[in-house]
Amino acid sequence: MIDWIVAQQGILSVVLVLLMVCEHFFTHKIGASLTYKLWALIPGCLIVNNLPMSLVNMPSNSFTRYVVGVKPTIETAEFETVLFIWLTGASVITAYVLMHHIKIWASIGKQRAIHTNAYYSNKTTTPMLFGFISPKVLIPFSFKSVFSTKQQALVLEHENIHRKHHDHLWNMSALIIAIVFWFNPLVWLALKSFRINQELACDHAVLKDKTDNEKLIYAKALVQCAEHGSNALHFTRGLYPTFGEKRTMIKRLNAIKQPMRNNKVLAAGVLSVAALLTINTALANAPVAETKSEAKINEASPVKRVPPTYPEKAAQENVEGFVVLSFDITETGATDNVKVVKSVPAGVFDKSAKVALKQWEYKPRIQGGKGVRQTGLLVQLDYQLGTSLDTASVEKNASPDVERIIVPPKQSK
Repeated sequence: MIDWIVAQQGILSVVLVLLMVCEHFFTHKIGASLTYKLWALIPGCLIVNNLPMSLVNMPSNSFTRYVVGVKPTIETAEFETVLFIWLTGASVITAYVLMHHIKIWASIGKQRAIHTNAYYSNKTTTPMLFGFISPKVLIPFSFKSVFSTKQQALVLEHENIHRKHHDHLWNMSALIIAIVFWFNPLVWLALKSFRINQELACDHAVLKDKTDNEKLIYAKALVQCAEHGSNALHFTRGLYPTFGEKRTMIKRLNAIKQPMRNNKVLAAGVLSVAALLTINTALANAPVAETKSEAKINEASPVKRVPPTYPEKAAQENVEGFVVLSFDITETGATDNVKVVKSVPAGVFDKSAKVALKQWEYKPRIQGGKGVRQTGLLVQLDYQLGTSLDTASVEKNASPDVERIIVPPKQSK
């Protein structure tokens, strides 16, 4: 899991920086709607970066040989500190969000507010679209006293535009990405830019056919929301669309005062960069020829090896033998497609060998910043009763592709 997360940081960071630059410098030049749609690059590039690589399997002709004693010592995987830290951070953020989500959900009234399509909530100080699956527009109890009738209509139109744009689903995607990559500061900076673009796109959709007087009424509604806004839901405002978040107010008011221009040349350039970035991500995962030195660096390296258990019946009958297995190494380093190629005596040690090999883990071969499946590996497990070493050891045979590990048998008392 950690290997996969680390492998995504390159493309993710590049895309986040590109989108933040677009939000900060080009929103007023290419339009809020297009700039907001560009955020689809994040899930798009992550998907492209993780497309199945079944067509670029890396064959490996290395042959490994192991000697199995009567009762080998099973290696235990070391505790991964990095994974623990990541899980702790992700769990804390998830718990925090769920706690606030439950509190807000519990505060929603059972009936809709009169003459609106919204619900009252005592946990919100400004109108907001809440929820990821079946979103509801929430309004504070002061909604009708703070806003005029025309302002109420415009505010509710704004929240319903969020729902029409499926912003609740985009916000859920943003939340998942933020939790998975919580340690990357660019994720949290980009989340803010994403929310600004989301609000600007929504404002543009509301005001595109409105008169100057209606735009002025709408701007006053924004100011009133900022005045009545509370910092109590500061964190969750980055996740749920809110009408009156203070720090985006200046950009939104400026966008109303100075209508956005649509520079077609600049828009075409931005779209070209986005397309090239996506294509480059796909091409980066294409197979390339490896030199001999590169192949050695990427050789299959076991990080967890569970030696087989010597079958009790075979040990009692003094039966020795071997099993040759073929297997693949997946993109994450797990073994897969384990098959018996040859066994002597036939069927005696097959189950023991397969059970053990399926638990082995390897350092995955990395190419283009991600793991690549390796196929065609062979391993021979020699079941011998004469091994009597105190600890497991490794022997290098004449061939550099053959590794021999001797496992001690169970010592008699």
